[in-house]
Amino acid sequence: MKKKTIALLTAASLAATALTGCGGEGEKPESVAQDGDGQQDGEQQNGEQQDGGGEAASGGSFNETGFPIVNEPITLKVMLAIRDSDSLTSTDDMPALARLEEQTGIHVEWEVLKASDWDTKLNLMFASGEYPDIILAPNGSVDDEEYGVTQQILIPLEDKLEKYMPNYTERIAMEDSDPTSGLVASDGHTYSIGYLVGQDISTYAHFFINQTWLDNLQLSTPTSLEELTDVLRAFKTDDPNGNGEADEIPLEMGLDAGYYGVRYMLPMFGIPCDSSKWIYIDDDKKVQFAATQEGFRECMEWLNLCYTEELIDPEVISQDGNTIEAKYKEGNVGFFTVWRLKAMGFDDGIAKDCVLYMPKGPQGRDGSLLRYIEMARPGAFLTVTNEHVAESLRWLDALMETETMFSLYYGEQNAKDQGMGWEYNAENGKIDPTMDGSIDVKNFLDCNTLFFGPGKYLSETFNMPEQRVEKTEYCRIYDEAGMIQKYSNDYLRLAPLTAEQLQQIDLKETDIANAVKENMANFITQGVTDENWDAFVKLFEGMDIESYLKIFQDAIDQMDLD
Repeated sequence: MKKKTIALLTAASLAATALTGCGGEGEKPESVAQDGDGQQDGEQQNGEQQDGGGEAASGGSFNETGFPIVNEPITLKVMLAIRDSDSLTSTDDMPALARLEEQTGIHVEWEVLKASDWDTKLNLMFASGEYPDIILAPNGSVDDEEYGVTQQILIPLEDKLEKYMPNYTERIAMEDSDPTSGLVASDGHTYSIGYLVGQDISTYAHFFINQTWLDNLQLSTPTSLEELTDVLRAFKTDDPNGNGEADEIPLEMGLDAGYYGVRYMLPMFGIPCDSSKWIYIDDDKKVQFAATQEGFRECMEWLNLCYTEELIDPEVISQDGNTIEAKYKEGNVGFFTVWRLKAMGFDDGIAKDCVLYMPKGPQGRDGSLLRYIEMARPGAFLTVTNEHVAESLRWLDALMETETMFSLYYGEQNAKDQGMGWEYNAENGKIDPTMDGSIDVKNFLDCNTLFFGPGKYLSETFNMPEQRVEKTEYCRIYDEAGMIQKYSNDYLRLAPLTAEQLQQIDLKETDIANAVKENMANFITQGVTDENWDAFVKLFEGMDIESYLKIFQDAIDQMDLD
């Protein structure tokens, strides 16, 4: 796929659509007035605000590079969302923020809000007309469509980032694909700066099989669905745990239980089903409806066989993720899917006995796992009343300077004796976190700060914890084996859709999800026949799935995926 291009292509295609007025996307909101020259008031105001940043905004004291950012002190107002579970000292007592003020010349007045209060306070703030200069919200949502595209309270940032945020843009450029692509709004503008703690991974859940049980029964690792089924039968009948009881669970999963659910078993049958939608992108860049594919039927038939022969947990239809995790911790399962093994609470359970499995479908066909793209979520926004736009962007970029960013995320450097912080590893020069979880009240922002660490940047600067390295290795094995889909379904979330299309999709997807889940339960417990399968397929024809798919297909075609 093209390096750093998806966001630009999306923006360009949207801009072209807006100019031609296709599909109503080029229509101006009725609530936006125009001046005598036909220019929208919001456009003129935004232009003045954007041009007002930099030297003019600070009376000639602004420095485009180096420190301080301003020669004459200025004050910025920042509205910050933090997790409900976090107890922080006053921002005035945070050493990293004090150093940042001294370095930049910028004083910050902080308004710190718990996540449970965030939506109410945010809406009241927007309604009041009195805005902070910066909204810092990795842990609080801000609707850029409403407050950026429609009301034009948020400032478009895409034309300023390269100039004023070199730390941010250089990290983006390091990646094979732009992790900020999903921040582009429906009008082609980017109203937010991204937040990302990367892991350098490429897929979601992985398949695992109990190697200890295989060894105890002197069985080889299965290389086809048929062989796997025979192994599950042996797990059920041949007492692989050696306790003399028929208490083993050969296949563990739930109907709708996150990474432990049926949808993560579908890749074995060539269906890289999206984690939230029932559609996927095939190797020809075509959007397909998963539930009516032949591979979906094959999966349901196999799960029904397992259910009938009692190879699968009999509570498969009713149990949730918490119940499944408890069984994983007991370790008495043979085959399953999970995000990773280590640091999941499974160390004394499945983690000690189980190994990665290369998923094979009927007749030994390779699986097709869902491709994961590490995408930034919105982290910071600037408002139209901000008189120091350039200064604000440089200040935000200073938050992302490596040592400052890690000090705000983990605590002070070389503070291990205080139960927090980070240090440079003497052997490789990379950063090691030294937090031990003993701090009740933190004098750093923790994950509430503006952290931007894509996978390649982190791999060069940070010693990944063991559990992250574990998952990265699993992903590498699957990727090298060609078992991960070519075009990630994450692009479906990046698709340039209008507000009207999104509303139509939301309504339809609720109906689709309910219908799929209900029928999966029936297929697994009662079986699949030509009659009930045909009725299942016709059910979605009645929902006009074709128009639903076309919305996404047209959007994916605009993105020019490589």
